[in-house]
Amino acid sequence: MTKQAPQNQTQSQSQSQTKSGTKDKAKAPAEKRSCFDELQDAKGNYRPAAQAVGDWLDNTSMDAINHLNEQAENIFYRKGVTFTVYSDAKNIERMIPFDIVPRIIAASEWQKIEKGCQQRITALNAFLHDIYHEQAIMKSGIVPASYVYASGCYEPWMMGIKLDKPIYSHISGIDLIRDEDGRFCVLEDNLRTPSGVSYMLESRTISETLLSDLFAHTPVLGISDYPKRLKKCLASSTSKYDPQIVILTPGRFNSAYYEHAFLAHEMNVPLVHGYDLVVEDSKVYMQSIRGKVQVDIIYRRIDDPYLDPLAFQSHSILGVSGLMSAYRAGNVVIVNAPGTGVADDKSLYAFVPDMIKFYLGEEPLLPNIETYQCRKPEQLSYVLDNLDKLVVKETQGSGGYGMLIGPTSTKQEISDYRKRLLENPAGFIAQPTISLSTNPTAVSDGIAPRHIDLRPFILSHGDGSVDIVPGGLTRVAMVEGSLVVNSSQGGGIKDTWVVDDSNLDSNLKARQTDHLETSSTDSKSTENRNTDTSAANHASYYNRVQPTEAGFEDLDDAPMILLLSTGSYLIWLGRYSERLFYYDGLMKQLINGTIKKSQAQHLINNLGFAADPSEALKVMKAQMLYELEQKVIPSIVQSIETNVQEAKGVIGKDTAELYNLIKRLSNAGTYRAAALQLYACNAAMQQEHPTVTCFWQLGRYFEQLERAVLLDEDTSEISLQFKYWINQLPENTRWRELTRLTNQMIKSKQFSDFKLISREFNIILQQGV
Repeated sequence: MTKQAPQNQTQSQSQSQTKSGTKDKAKAPAEKRSCFDELQDAKGNYRPAAQAVGDWLDNTSMDAINHLNEQAENIFYRKGVTFTVYSDAKNIERMIPFDIVPRIIAASEWQKIEKGCQQRITALNAFLHDIYHEQAIMKSGIVPASYVYASGCYEPWMMGIKLDKPIYSHISGIDLIRDEDGRFCVLEDNLRTPSGVSYMLESRTISETLLSDLFAHTPVLGISDYPKRLKKCLASSTSKYDPQIVILTPGRFNSAYYEHAFLAHEMNVPLVHGYDLVVEDSKVYMQSIRGKVQVDIIYRRIDDPYLDPLAFQSHSILGVSGLMSAYRAGNVVIVNAPGTGVADDKSLYAFVPDMIKFYLGEEPLLPNIETYQCRKPEQLSYVLDNLDKLVVKETQGSGGYGMLIGPTSTKQEISDYRKRLLENPAGFIAQPTISLSTNPTAVSDGIAPRHIDLRPFILSHGDGSVDIVPGGLTRVAMVEGSLVVNSSQGGGIKDTWVVDDSNLDSNLKARQTDHLETSSTDSKSTENRNTDTSAANHASYYNRVQPTEAGFEDLDDAPMILLLSTGSYLIWLGRYSERLFYYDGLMKQLINGTIKKSQAQHLINNLGFAADPSEALKVMKAQMLYELEQKVIPSIVQSIETNVQEAKGVIGKDTAELYNLIKRLSNAGTYRAAALQLYACNAAMQQEHPTVTCFWQLGRYFEQLERAVLLDEDTSEISLQFKYWINQLPENTRWRELTRLTNQMIKSKQFSDFKLISREFNIILQQGV
């Protein structure tokens, strides 16, 4: 890779790229720029901690790098690593762009970031406790009370609530950037429901897989234990021994649903919806197939207004009625605490350095960016006069929405934004346009610098200690010259390597990729590396975990938690899987011409086909084929996908990947291949936890039984199979009542008895949702 020379121009002025289509090696532009380069110093030399990556780039063709990015995209697609763009009705679910070239941070530099983040979040948690109790910082005039009370995230009813452990933001994300001088600065704080940690972990998995040689010979500090750290942090929020933890999700249409399911799997805790929880006697219970299980800690991924329709927005169907009464009574911990968002209100961002001094008596280790409060007349006047030079943000904005980046905006955009500012000055802040640091990124024309930021994930424990994994989520603006890194605005992600630089020798710069050596002198580095990843990559072969009840000394004795709703989704997954098999076989018969006219008429009359049974056989077959191919089978595939998503909390990740391929094949229009893929999915489902398999099988055999009844076929064998799976269900569940009705049908073989089974079956299914 050609070394990059220092640049004097802004990124937007200097992004003309060297075409690399005819070059063999990856090439970076040599134009000058004023922003900080993460890989090279001002003289064009690779930074010591990034030397190995630089050598790899020098010795890797552009075609090879593009191929690695394609492989990474396929891995993300297979796993279903997606996010949702609410503003795009045509393409709601998207793959997040990933770039294989990692972002490098020296461990010596990371230590400064870590201390700065620990200091900042400690002060912010102290601020949150203060404003809901003594309000000392407001009484002293350091933070104006009007700013706090005007925040849309301030919750007055949190006043005076005594938490078991006085931590409000247990999981935080602090967005950092490097300015032109290479200093790490805080761009904003995220203390409500920060997301992206699953992307951090999945990016690392890709590095370990696709860059295995480079990764194994680079002392990269590990992050794979984050889920264990997170679970420990959550458990520390209460004094209760071995508390029952759940993750509360708004559902599969949420932009971060993949992450919710991912973390539930990794921590081995239930993934619940609002309808899975019920409040009785100011205590929260989840409704499982074995009965109610008390919940001690809720890691919520739902915003405050939707948590409890009795306390907040009455029309919310995402939350739990009465949840706040249980919270006030101290019978459940909500993480992060309600009302936490006031501390990351952008209008209060400018006061965080003062909070650090007030609560900790220390100088801030991580500086803020200069910020103008538009609610102040003199600062508003300055902002209005310099809109073409500033970045203006909504105080309650997130995801990159509602921003104005003056230097890249049109006159009309600036004019329209000016009107918004004048209508509600208190709703906006402004900051200078900072040319974020860049990292080499693979683009269509080769390797080019793209702007990046960094989101470390900070865990605040109940005892006041703060834990941070060495790394974070590096977001990258994939568009040339863009300063917006948010995935919702087209941004992508990179893996973040914190490289132990304590033993980097003076000859490291000259080392080439094909001469990389493993250090044998640094035991500390070796302990932190992810060098032995084979066991982790094959964990599913011997460590198939499911959410279990807390409070058991021996985990083998702990019963699995299967929610009523999840049991219903598993049954429907079994039903639709069986339905796809049947209709795929029917299509084959129609195409091969093995169906007689009387058979076609029988199917039309009893299975609800929209074909005309009075037509000629050729016409009937054409009508049936059209309906199957254009309507029925696509609908079934979509239903399978829906139920897989809803059951993600209990089925294995490998099984989920197999189902994701059905969706991919179906989207390509190859429904036959999708049906064949179902064989692999069924084989995987038979290896899941026995309770999971049981509910899925119950759905399959009920589907067969119903179809046999509709087609007036012999039901004897299917009824016995259906009864067998009923008897495999856990005892003391309402499902066992179907045994009596099934025995009755086996004896009588009457349609009326099947109607009784079907009615009871559907009543029980509806209990869970």
